[in-house]
Amino acid sequence: MAVAFGAIGLAAAPAEAQQNVYVAAGIPVDITGDLATLREKAMLQAQREGLQKVLSTIASAEDLKSITLPGDDEITSWVQDFEIEEEKTSASRYIGRFTFRFMADPIRQFLSQQGIAYAETESKAVLVLPVYTTETGDTELWGPTNPWFAAWASRQQQPGLVPIKTPVGDLPDTNAISATQALAGDKVRIQALADRYAVGDVMVAEAALQPPSPDGKRVLALTVASYGADNVQNLKDQVVSDTGDVDQLLHDGVERIAELVQNSWKLENLVDPNSRATVQVHVPFTSLSQWVAVKRHLAQVNLIKSVNLTRLARNGADIELTYLGDEVQFIRALNQADLMITSSGEGLQTMTLAPGGGTMGGGMQTSPDLTQPAAPQ
Repeated sequence: MAVAFGAIGLAAAPAEAQQNVYVAAGIPVDITGDLATLREKAMLQAQREGLQKVLSTIASAEDLKSITLPGDDEITSWVQDFEIEEEKTSASRYIGRFTFRFMADPIRQFLSQQGIAYAETESKAVLVLPVYTTETGDTELWGPTNPWFAAWASRQQQPGLVPIKTPVGDLPDTNAISATQALAGDKVRIQALADRYAVGDVMVAEAALQPPSPDGKRVLALTVASYGADNVQNLKDQVVSDTGDVDQLLHDGVERIAELVQNSWKLENLVDPNSRATVQVHVPFTSLSQWVAVKRHLAQVNLIKSVNLTRLARNGADIELTYLGDEVQFIRALNQADLMITSSGEGLQTMTLAPGGGTMGGGMQTSPDLTQPAAPQ
């Protein structure tokens, strides 16, 4: 047993995992030219645009204004693999759509050399509850009469720091919560949906359609309340349609909220790639499986750059962690991997797996009876 513990302890450095943020999907290309070189030119153009998309996902737009991307040959060397999603060719035209998966280390090194902060900590999935308020003030959440729900359901999931899920909208969902309860922030019912979909946060996203203006313009007012471990967070914005096209307005509203959520998380988690900190941590365990579980969760924390085992015993281990970012960002990253650090006094830190990992804000003790309908919509 001691040999087994020791072997696993010495292999404590986090493994390089396939990261969603280094994937660029749905990159469109439409070029004309010589048929013999069209596909090659299309791929070079797509991989450059794919890299720009990845960089915009993990770094601030302001910082990226000052950089110059490397040449095509170097970018190609950063590509792990790619996929041609769709392509059409003619004698002089190529239309295609690509997915590129980039290796993380070259991009990290590139940004570090430029002195640009970047965010790698991926949030647990967020569940969106799309509440629609008509111009007459009626609210809807479930059912085919909610076009705002339909706009979210048709959204294609994109790689990013915050995965966003749309609920199914079946009977257990409709029994779990109504539009009125969602807008009121009924935390017990919201928690029930968080548990059902195994998400970190639940986002109540209200879209309120305003009456048309005299010139035909339409405004969709957007209000987002996010319920999770960091308590309630609120965002407000709006989208405008000059033509009065409500369907397009709803689509634009979905993309605006998704962008706000991604950017808000990114800005909170930007870290200086050239700044590191170290912390000494005690990991208690009573079995080999517990130690393995902690190590597996540690491997999910991208901010951790090294793990040094300093002491190993049958009832626990002491490790030294070197990480990027400040203490708040580090603790947030640990929480996303269902790990938590508590102070043991005299400067000692203890790391354990979070109880009820995957529940919003650590979970609640009560939940509604999903066999009974919620209050009227």
